[in-house]
This record gives sequence, structure tokens and C-alpha cells, in this order.
Amino acid sequence: MNSRRSTPPSIFARTVRILGLTLFLLVAVVMATSISLALFPMAKRSADDLAALLVLSARTWTELPPQTRPDFIQELQQEHDIRLAVADKELEPLQRHSLLVYLGLLEKALERRLDQDHVVVGRDEDNPDGVWIRLPSVEGPLYFGISDTRIGARPPLVLLIALAAVLLFSLGAALVIARRITRPLERLSDATTAVGQGRRELLSVEGAEAREIQALIRNFNRMTRQVGDLLENRTTLLAGISHDLRTPLTRLRLGLEIHGDALEPDLRQLLERNLEEMEQLLDQSLMLARGFDGKEPVVERGLVGLLRTLAAQREAEWRQQHPDSPGQVRVEVDAAVGDEWLWELPEQACLRVLHNLIDNALRYGDGDVLLRLERRDGCPSIRVLDRGPGIPESQREAVFRPFHRLESSRNAATGGSGLGLAIVRQLCQALGWRVDLQAREGGGTEARLWLCGAPGGSARRGLIE
Repeated sequence: MNSRRSTPPSIFARTVRILGLTLFLLVAVVMATSISLALFPMAKRSADDLAALLVLSARTWTELPPQTRPDFIQELQQEHDIRLAVADKELEPLQRHSLLVYLGLLEKALERRLDQDHVVVGRDEDNPDGVWIRLPSVEGPLYFGISDTRIGARPPLVLLIALAAVLLFSLGAALVIARRITRPLERLSDATTAVGQGRRELLSVEGAEAREIQALIRNFNRMTRQVGDLLENRTTLLAGISHDLRTPLTRLRLGLEIHGDALEPDLRQLLERNLEEMEQLLDQSLMLARGFDGKEPVVERGLVGLLRTLAAQREAEWRQQHPDSPGQVRVEVDAAVGDEWLWELPEQACLRVLHNLIDNALRYGDGDVLLRLERRDGCPSIRVLDRGPGIPESQREAVFRPFHRLESSRNAATGGSGLGLAIVRQLCQALGWRVDLQAREGGGTEARLWLCGAPGGSARRGLIE
């Protein structure tokens, strides 16, 4: 049983994550260093200077003559943005969350200069703008009002805003950089998939700005042309060989028809079977060389009816070719499928795949062949089951290679060219389907075909009537 592997993240996602995290950590370090080594020392020094100014103002007030004090109050407000009041004020205590970093530093500086444990700081109902600080004097308490703009330095808030802004811009930059890196790779991936399916697709270097990407695209286009030329030469070579061989085969068949009565029946039957196998080998070799050209139209067909018709035809052909074989081809439909299931597919290619799988099961199986149609996550799954000797697990992928045969379970007496499963795999890859071989419970082999790729993959279209 194959274990599902977790899908690795894409290059785009990894690039965005690495760039975003790197820029975020870099800015965090820069901001933390700036606050600890620059902003915080500057705020502490400013708070100490303001504390010295407040203490000096309180002492100066007590030393001034009464007639000059109003001028001092006006000058203090105009020059330093500090208000001075002598009348008693009921100060409301500040909430803990409203204490600013700068105000905390100012309180500590005042306590240190006044040699007190606590300095009264609060809000005035009549003057809600700013905070008021009560300082002692020989003539009674003095109240100094400081506006919020003067004590409004918020380094933590600055850090959060800066981090949020940098994170936003860094993610945007990471997205742009990652997209510019991965877009040519996505195009190259799509093109390689097309080449793997037998289509020749060349890429343009106009959209690639990096020199390395342009070189990669040029090399890929060169490789694509070489592969295309190689496939065309192979097809031409096999077509020529097929054409040249069919002429002597036709002569042999004609000679066998003319002089066949002079031969023993067993010898004539052996020669006819050998000629038929040679023609089948030529047809399959040429089909494998040509591959799937994608020109066959996609039509909507009922899968249940398609399987039952194919099973009946293949069973009749098999019994005609092998009168002594007890093999039968039966069809079972899962209850979740219903009476009919319409699906869009290239009909001839699908029939070729199923024909080869059924032929493989009849040829190497022992008894009936079962076709079972199931519905797996919305995807049609067709299982071809036999009761043959089975295929070793280590050989279940190798049998899809051209001309690969297992001598332990496939010998010359059973026939076969070793191309049937290779054609099946080639057609499935070209159509985006999936086929694999498994051991059948109780003995035998199970060939499973998914008509929309891997199990759970997206279906092109499925309707139940």
C-alpha cells in the first residue's frame, strides 16, 4: 500500500516566507537597537532636563516678588509650554495603562531630585488637556501642567507601527520578488509537462529579464527541438520498417493462401498465427512510436454501457481466438455509481487503454476477468482484476517499459509483444490519467485506472443520470 507523502511547499511560498521573515527580523533588530541605544537614552535625558526645569521653576516662584510672578507664569508657558497654578486642584489618578514611557521617566527624575518616594501626577477635570504634577514649596503646593504633545513620545507604539509598516512592505516586496523568480519556472514546468505528453512547445525569452533564465529557456528550446526531431525520426524509421515488412508479410500470406492446401493443417495454423502476431507487433510498435497526438475529440460517453459493450466484444474475440480458453469478462458497477455515469473522454484512446488491460488480464490470468467501475472522490475508477500468478512488487513499474516481459509468468507459449502496458502508460500520461498495478487479494493482479489522475484529483466532468 502506497503511503501518501506530504506535498512540499512551492518555491514561491518558500521565497516569500524566507524574505518576509528575514526582513521582519532585520527591522526588529534595528528598531530594538535604536530604542535601547538612542531613543530611550534621549527620552531619559529629556525627562531629567524637564524635571530640573520644574524643580527650578518651583524654587524660582518662591523667591520672586509677588508683583513679578504673573510675568513669570506667562513666560513659563510661552517659552517652555508649561502652565503653573497655585490654587489647589483635585487631581484624578492616572489609569495604569495611560502612563507613558516618558511620563514614567519624568516621575523618577522628579522623585530623585526632590528626594521623595512619590510624586503626585494626575488629570484635572477643568483642564483635561495634559497632565498635572504637584510639587511642594515653602508657600504650599504648586501645580505644573504639561501638555500631551510634550510628553507624547511613545517608543513602543512607534516600534509597532514601524514593524507593521515594514512587514507590509517587506511582504509586498517578497511577493513581487518571488513572483518574478517563479513565473519563468512555472512556464518551464508547464512546457516540460507538454513535452512529456508528446507535444512540442517552445518558450519565448522576451518575458525573462534574468540572464540565467534566458539561457535556461534557450537550452530548453534546443532540447525540445532535439527531442521532437528524435521522436519524428523514430516514427519515420518505424513507419518505414513497418511498410517494408508488410510487403513480404503480404507475400507470405498470399503464398500461404495459394499453397496452404499442400501443408499439414497444424503447420498452416502455426504459420497463420505467426503472421498475425508479426502484424500485431508492427501495429503496436508503430502506435507506441506515434504516441497520442491529442487530435481525437473529447465526447461524453456512458461509462457503464461503454464497459459492458467492450467486455462483450473482447470476450467474443478472445473465445474466437482461443476456443479452449474458459476466460470470461464480467462487469460490476458499484452502488454509488448508479445506472449510468456520463464522462467526457477521448473514446478511442480510452478503449485502447481498456482493451490492452483486459487483453493482458486474459492472456496471463487464469479464469474470469472482472471489470469493476467505482466512484472515488468524484473520479471514475476502473479496476481490471484477474486470478493469474501475479506480478512481483519490484516489477510492477518495469512491466510498463516497452518489450519488458516476466519470464516466470509470461513465456513464449502465451504470446504477447511486451508493448501493451507500455502503450497504456503512454496514453494515460498524455491524457492526465493514472494507471498502476497492485496485488489482488486472494491472488492475481489488479490493474486500476483513474480517469482524472491521482485518487482525489479534480474531475473534468461527471454526471449521474
